[in-house]
Amino acid sequence: MLDLAFQADRTRPEPVYRQLEDFLRELIATRRLAPGERLPSSRELARTLGLSRNTVNLAFDALAEDGMLHSHVGRGTFVVGDAAQATRPLLRSVGTRSAEKPRRGFAWGGLFARRTRAVKLPDAFHEATPPDPRFDFRGGQVDLGTLPKGELKSAFSRALSRDLPRLADVADPRGWPPLREAIAHSLVARGIQCDADEVAVVNGAQQALDLVARVLVDPGDTVAMEQPGYFGGALAFSASEAHLVGVGVDAEGMRTDELARLLRARRVKLVYTTPAVQSPTGVVMSDSRRRHLLALADEYQVPLVEDDYDSELRYGRPPVPALKNLDEAGQVVYVGTFSKALFAGLRVGYVVAARPLIWRLVLSRWASDFNTDTVTQAALAQLLAGGGLERHVRRQRRLYASRREALLAALAHRMPEGTRWIEPAGGNAVWVTLPDGSDGRAVCAAARERGIAYATGDLFFLDGSGHEHLSLCFGRVEAERMDEGIRELASLVKREKARARRSAGRSA
Repeated sequence: MLDLAFQADRTRPEPVYRQLEDFLRELIATRRLAPGERLPSSRELARTLGLSRNTVNLAFDALAEDGMLHSHVGRGTFVVGDAAQATRPLLRSVGTRSAEKPRRGFAWGGLFARRTRAVKLPDAFHEATPPDPRFDFRGGQVDLGTLPKGELKSAFSRALSRDLPRLADVADPRGWPPLREAIAHSLVARGIQCDADEVAVVNGAQQALDLVARVLVDPGDTVAMEQPGYFGGALAFSASEAHLVGVGVDAEGMRTDELARLLRARRVKLVYTTPAVQSPTGVVMSDSRRRHLLALADEYQVPLVEDDYDSELRYGRPPVPALKNLDEAGQVVYVGTFSKALFAGLRVGYVVAARPLIWRLVLSRWASDFNTDTVTQAALAQLLAGGGLERHVRRQRRLYASRREALLAALAHRMPEGTRWIEPAGGNAVWVTLPDGSDGRAVCAAARERGIAYATGDLFFLDGSGHEHLSLCFGRVEAERMDEGIRELASLVKREKARARRSAGRSA
């Protein structure tokens, strides 16, 4: 029989017998275990794999219930032919091989590394979304009609005409030097004093988070992050097999009193935060919280990752300096991006950190790719140096301010009593909490059928809870259409709440 390359992963939430069951199921589906083939006895398999016999028996029983295995007293346990064929389409062979003899597949499931198995997308990613929703409130989107097309075209043209010989050479792994210098100069507006040697250009903020996780986080380390918080951060740190612990958020941002209790109770390797525009609530971390956070990081020697993803968009208040502005010890790793100011398809971000860490990040990056596209970097350097990006951000700020006001007015006018929301101080989304007793899943399903797309709250919670929340991004919906979209959403909330009341009444 085929050797079983099965290794139990006791860090996974699934019990070991389920892992073994899934492994055997895939071997049967791919015909690596052929119909009629005899399996080792549960005692023999348990001894070979280093498992308890009960674990193996539970896996065998589950497969037998599905008709994939059959046990004969005194003879052993065998793969059932018909059930094995029913688990997958027949692979038709090419040439002279008979179509009646399906070709064996390859059982990849048992070969994935632990790091790969640790990465799981939130359930919300698997929900079907209309290809062209009537009202698109999904996050991470910008108004494409206001992009500075002329200035972008000119910047790319100048980069190619002036810098092509240098762009054709192998780039500095830290990034195009003129862009790193322009980034360092632009960060003065965020209160950050740094030079180009402390800046590394990467393929978007997500790669920056992945690199930080790879360089600083070992399997089993504890990473603290806001709850609710940015799902991309959770994804990056989960991929390093970290143990993620959520820290609450209120009107002043991350609750540093909760963080202090956590730091006293256990060793935390890293703290991830979005202080300028908290994702997803849109609140700004207060000055007192910032100072307390830095004091805690210094006392417990914990690096802080500051994701400054949407600091350009602010409403009704002066800009708040970055957390790194207060960083005297170099313990803050600052992450920025151009994707939010321009468009998501522009995968260029950057990291500002102490020189020893910057070089470690660059070295780690070489394991997967060498540098970010130099033509795009050169064009962005032109756009920054000429002031084009700053002019575009000012226009976006005015546009989104009007859409923000339209969305808040529509929520106040249309949503049923008991609905709550936070007026964001920055960014381009509003965090909404449905009335008590609402079924957030049912509302979302009904909204999708009506062509209304938005991010559900469970996307931002580590434990998959938060279905009573939703995030409404106003980057793509025009101000004049805001009331219509919220009116339809409100009608669905009212309908589902009434349905839940009737169901509860019948149960009573």
